Amino acid sequence: MDIEKLQRFNASYEGDYPFLQSLAATWSETRPLQGMRVLHNIPLTHETMLKLEPLYIAGADVTVTHLDLPGLQPKQECVDLLVEAGADVQIDHGLVAGAYDFALDCCAQIPLMDNVSITRGYVELTQSGTPVYSKLETDLPVFSIDHSKLKCLEGMFGTGEACVRAIKQFVEPSLKERKFVVFGYGKVGRGITRYLSREDARITVVDSDETCLEQASEAGFAALTKSDRQPLLDAINDSFALITATGHPDLIGELFLPSDISEDVHLINMGADDEFGDAFPASRVVANKAPLNFKLDSPTTMYFIDPIFMAHNRCCEYILKGGVHGFSALPKALDLPVVDAWSRRYDIDVSDIFY
Repeated sequence: MDIEKLQRFNASYEGDYPFLQSLAATWSETRPLQGMRVLHNIPLTHETMLKLEPLYIAGADVTVTHLDLPGLQPKQECVDLLVEAGADVQIDHGLVAGAYDFALDCCAQIPLMDNVSITRGYVELTQSGTPVYSKLETDLPVFSIDHSKLKCLEGMFGTGEACVRAIKQFVEPSLKERKFVVFGYGKVGRGITRYLSREDARITVVDSDETCLEQASEAGFAALTKSDRQPLLDAINDSFALITATGHPDLIGELFLPSDISEDVHLINMGADDEFGDAFPASRVVANKAPLNFKLDSPTTMYFIDPIFMAHNRCCEYILKGGVHGFSALPKALDLPVVDAWSRRYDIDVSDIFY
C-alpha cells in the first residue's frame, strides 16, 4: 500500500479533523497494528479516507469494503485512489474471505460474511448494528461505539445537521412552517428535530417510549405513539415529509400500506436499515431508501465524526491490551474525556447529549 498517495489525496480535504490527525501522529511512532489484519466496513466516502490513513500508518494490513445498503454507492474517486495506491479493496461482501484480527464494522454486516473469521475482536459503529453484536456468541471483545455519549456528537449534531442540509439541497430549500413527522426520538431523531427547529419547521415526534414523548412535548413538539394510528396517519398525510430514525427495519410497512400515505408526502429514511420495508418500493422513498444524507458529498460534516472515527480505530489498541471479553460499551477513556475535548475545541454546548 502506497500510503503517500493516500496522504496526498487527503491533503486536499477541506475540513477540520484534529482527533484523527493526532492519532496518525501518535501511531506513526508506536505502530501498534504492525502486521495486523483489519476488515474495515463502513460507507466509503472522502471522510472515510481520512479514517483509513492512521490505520495504514499504524502498520495494519487493511481490507476496505463498503456498507451494503440499497441505493448507497461508494465514492468512485475513493475506490479508484485506493486501488491505484495498492490497497486491498473489495466492495462485494460475497468475495471477502479470510481471517482478520479486527473487524471495524457498521450495521453488523461482518458477521454475515460467510467466508470471514475474526480472531481478536469487533468494533461496531452504529445503533442498528449494536443489538446484533450484543447477542453475538463469542468470547472475543466486542465494543459498541453507539453505547457512548461520544456517539451523540455524530447522531445528534452531525446527522441532524446533515439531514436538514440534504433536505434543503435535494427536496426543498425552504423549510419554514413545513410540517414534519419524525419517527424516533433517540440520538438521531433528537438531532433531526434540533436542526429542523432552527428552520422554523413544525414537528410531530413519534416514539414508543413515554419518557421520550414527554421530553419531545417539553421541547415544544407534538407527540404521538404508533398505537395512535388514525391521529398518526392524519398527521402524516397533513405533513410535508415523514422521516424515519428508529433503527427498526420495516417499521412503517408494519403500520401502514403505501396506499394509506398520500403521494404528496415525502418519505425520508435516516436509519441504516430500510425502515419502510418491502411494501414500499424504493422509488417511493427519497434517495431510494438510502439514508438521505449519503447523497451529499459530505454525508456528515467532518468535525462531528472526527472523534468517533478516531475512537472506532483506537478500540483496536484496547482489544490488544486484553482483559475484555464479550460485548461492552466504548472504553471510558474514549468517551467523556473526548466529548469534553471536542466541546472545548469548538466551544459548543453539549449538555443536551445527557438525556
